[in-house]
Amino acid sequence: MIVSKPKIGTLFSVGLFITLALGAFTYGLVHIQSATDRTWWYVLIYTSGPIGFVVLIKILFSLKTLKVSKEKFEVKFPFKLTKYSFGGKEIDHWFHTSIKTYGGLYEELTIKLISGKQLAISKQENTEYDKTLKYLKKKFKKLEK
Repeated sequence: MIVSKPKIGTLFSVGLFITLALGAFTYGLVHIQSATDRTWWYVLIYTSGPIGFVVLIKILFSLKTLKVSKEKFEVKFPFKLTKYSFGGKEIDHWFHTSIKTYGGLYEELTIKLISGKQLAISKQENTEYDKTLKYLKKKFKKLEK
């Protein structure tokens, strides 16, 4: 059984960014009342708050856990409170994308289902990425695009 979860390092770095953004937002709200020139405080509040909240919501709703075993896939979204399963016969096609970036190589695995749903995991954000890719290459080689 392969279980692909979000990496702790990724969650930590995103959590740190969100903490800093929401901390700057809170700091601005507390100190704006005593400030003489409020222009920069408004800039701080109206940029850090929305950015922090949007990133927080996006990250929380995109977290997923993928379990693969015997041509059966189970995807759980803990913050959406949803879970769905599909078998190997429901896969329309899958593909592996590699993009060379300044910091290294970004790799993503995308599985498209016959129903139209799409599942994507990346090497930088998920554990067991290589095992999942190897499994798909072994069991579903014909469906690779």
